Amino acid sequence: MTESKDIGILGGGVAGLSLAYFLGEQAEVLEKSTRAGGLCRSFEKDGFTFDLGGHILFSKDQEILNLELSLLQGKLNKLHRSAACWFKNRFVKYPFENGLAALDKEDAYECLLHFVSNSRRPQHNFEDWIYNTFGKGLAEMYLLPYNKKIWKTPPSEMDFEWVERIPKPPIEDIVKSAMGIETEGYVHQLHFYYPKEGGFETLPQTLEANINGRITKDFPVERISKTSTGWIVSNGSADRRYRKLICAMPVFDLIKCLPDVPSEVRHACENLVYNSLCVVLIGLNRPRKHDLVSCFFPQSDIIFHRLVFHDYFGTNYVPAGCSSMVCEITSKYGDEIWSMPEEKLIARVVDDLRREGFIEKPEVVTTAVQRTRYAYPVYDLGRSKNLQIIKQFCKQMEIDLCGRFAEFQYDNSDQVIRSAKTVSERVLNEVGLH
Repeated sequence: MTESKDIGILGGGVAGLSLAYFLGEQAEVLEKSTRAGGLCRSFEKDGFTFDLGGHILFSKDQEILNLELSLLQGKLNKLHRSAACWFKNRFVKYPFENGLAALDKEDAYECLLHFVSNSRRPQHNFEDWIYNTFGKGLAEMYLLPYNKKIWKTPPSEMDFEWVERIPKPPIEDIVKSAMGIETEGYVHQLHFYYPKEGGFETLPQTLEANINGRITKDFPVERISKTSTGWIVSNGSADRRYRKLICAMPVFDLIKCLPDVPSEVRHACENLVYNSLCVVLIGLNRPRKHDLVSCFFPQSDIIFHRLVFHDYFGTNYVPAGCSSMVCEITSKYGDEIWSMPEEKLIARVVDDLRREGFIEKPEVVTTAVQRTRYAYPVYDLGRSKNLQIIKQFCKQMEIDLCGRFAEFQYDNSDQVIRSAKTVSERVLNEVGLH
């Protein structure tokens, strides 16, 4: 039996590393992988660096943003977010409602008319919210097909409790957009920060460096036992003892490791819905042909929902004279897309890019695929009830939850760090270490 720290943190993603940063010397992180970072990992192949998803550094939370900027001081570029949607073979400014002047006049008219004369319907789900907020034109041309594609769930079967992430456009902006007067949506994202080199994983790497080695990697948690004085966490060959336990790994994995979990809780956990993610790197032997960092695709016949152009972040992300596209594809774990062999998945992505005019096959000089099982919590209509059951159980067990897949919330890294700060302050008070 190995004596360990006062507080055990299960999971070494941004949530777990941030918790350890705030909690100080009395905390230890247990990470199942040989590499920390979770969803914020980056990869390199043939001189091309890319992320596991399209991450950028921004926040409405000025305190957390200041903390990130302080931690990453000297390591960041400040960039302007230039993004677009791909619609009827043209770029439309992102968010879609801010680029109406780029549409055919009939389409722009439909979007404007239904926005200003929108008759609200009873609001029971995410689809209702989209119609009520944006009107029929914007809903059916872009928002419904895009959200159905990324969530792999009909919007009519999703809740709308998470929609504070989606800014509601004022009528002035919609009218300006339709008339071709420049306007901006998502103003808090208009400028963002990104590491000068190393990809977004620079953030968790910097957090890890600041916790001074208080992390044990290659420790897949298999069993968690409560004792009269705290907890025993085992990976099958080694144990750790803690006074207090915080879960920053997927809540599914936590429940599996606990003995005698009530069937109601197990059932609730099994019924949480999530999406997995595949990213495909396409390295090209020529410079980028546009000034975009990302592009969104609502079309159901295009396999990816977003492209991120990593050379936009700086010259360190591609070889000289080259550019890259990172294609994001959501799936259900174990489905046809998730199980598709890498060669077939790459071929499908290249075919879609070529058909839409983004590349020619001879331009492709390198490719790579990365997958992650837990990517996006889905806010289906049963999520709130199921999550309440799980959280109540964890509260009774005195296990705190922190992070996207522990709290089962669609949180960005800044929101995860905020949650870690909040949880750490509460835990320090509880265990008398504040």
